[in-house]
Amino acid sequence: MTLLQPRSVGERTRAVLAFVGPVVLVAALMVMLLGISMTSTVGAAFAVVLAVGLCLVLAAGFEGAAITLFVIGIALSPLDRLRPVAALSFASLSDLILYAALGLLVPVLIGRPFPREVLYYAGAGGLLVVGIISSVLSTDPAGSLAFLVRLLIGALVLPFMFSMWKPRREIVVVFAVSYVAGNLLNLFFAYTVGVVDFGRRLGYSTHPNVMGLAAMLGFALTPFLWATIPKAYRWMVLVGAAGCGMGVWVSGSRAALLVLAAVVALYVVFSRSVGVAVALFGASIPVMYYVAQAYLNGDDASNNALGRLFGGGSAGGSDLEREALAQKAWDAFMHHPVLGQGLAEVMEAHNIYLQIGAAVGVVGGAFYLLMLGSVLLRAARLPQPYVLLVLPGMGYAMIGAMTTILWDRYVWCVLALAFLLPAALKPDEDTEDLPLTPALVTSGPQELP
Repeated sequence: MTLLQPRSVGERTRAVLAFVGPVVLVAALMVMLLGISMTSTVGAAFAVVLAVGLCLVLAAGFEGAAITLFVIGIALSPLDRLRPVAALSFASLSDLILYAALGLLVPVLIGRPFPREVLYYAGAGGLLVVGIISSVLSTDPAGSLAFLVRLLIGALVLPFMFSMWKPRREIVVVFAVSYVAGNLLNLFFAYTVGVVDFGRRLGYSTHPNVMGLAAMLGFALTPFLWATIPKAYRWMVLVGAAGCGMGVWVSGSRAALLVLAAVVALYVVFSRSVGVAVALFGASIPVMYYVAQAYLNGDDASNNALGRLFGGGSAGGSDLEREALAQKAWDAFMHHPVLGQGLAEVMEAHNIYLQIGAAVGVVGGAFYLLMLGSVLLRAARLPQPYVLLVLPGMGYAMIGAMTTILWDRYVWCVLALAFLLPAALKPDEDTEDLPLTPALVTSGPQELP
């Protein structure tokens, strides 16, 4: 027994401090939180959040707590209209949770090597330099720089942190599941709180098109989930795919509907399976029947995605508005084709490539395409079944020609998933029985073979 006891006064002191220190720290934090909670309702809510976060860190450690918050934040990302702090109108509840998760991840990443994502960071760095120059030369430097910061934070932070982290492979699956589950939750809210003009639904998304885009990205994740989760749970993937498809339908987003169809075709190409093609054809028969009935039901149904695709409902007015915004961005590009006119006045055009061209010109646009292309290449170089993570990236690249959404977390938390995996990842020996247990949420890092 004496061998287990400290042999000196210094060792005894350190042992006591190691035991008493955390207790004293927690007590001090609780006293501080008590004081904050008595100031106002906001202070009380802030104190509760900090207390819960502290308990989570103590129970699961920094990495386990970060994983838990990532799961919640990714699931809530399609519900970007949930904004708990009115003063922070630019940050949704999902944003705040994801930032908290990133903060908890920082201690875990200390000492990790800098990620070797040359193409991605060359594109991001070039876009930053050109964006600063364009902003300084623009008529609204402050507004342009603010948009540039939002773009870089939205599109850079998650891939950068994920590429340094490299957790267990199963964490990628857990995050993908949480995103699909979030879309199902948003679909539920679409039938309770989320009806807007002309009958289009949006749940807790800020716009029906946002709901449609997020649902399309969720659908694009389901082939990856089908290939990675155990067979006994694959029925859940089918439920997720159906729910995401329904989310696209009720949102009335024509762009999301077109890209969803393209994702299905791309999956058939990726799988190179006649069986998959036949199964999809068979499954499409009742779907097409439902689509036909909905489209033929009259004006009330004309604001679903197919009805608007054929010009029904609100499509006519939307087309006129899009044409005007696109013309404005095109005129801006023609006046400043090399470096653009800054990001302050051209972010409304329903085409991210036109937005970037008008904002930072041909030079900045080339860097943006390099950055986005490197995301697709990063996923495309992964082995099966992780290569299927390229489908959401390809879906976003296609819908980019029809949307204004450039930097939001409900896009980049999906595109960044491929960065969680090493570039030299080896194929799984058995992807049919990939374990998924609750312990994954609090598990620590594991070296990959």
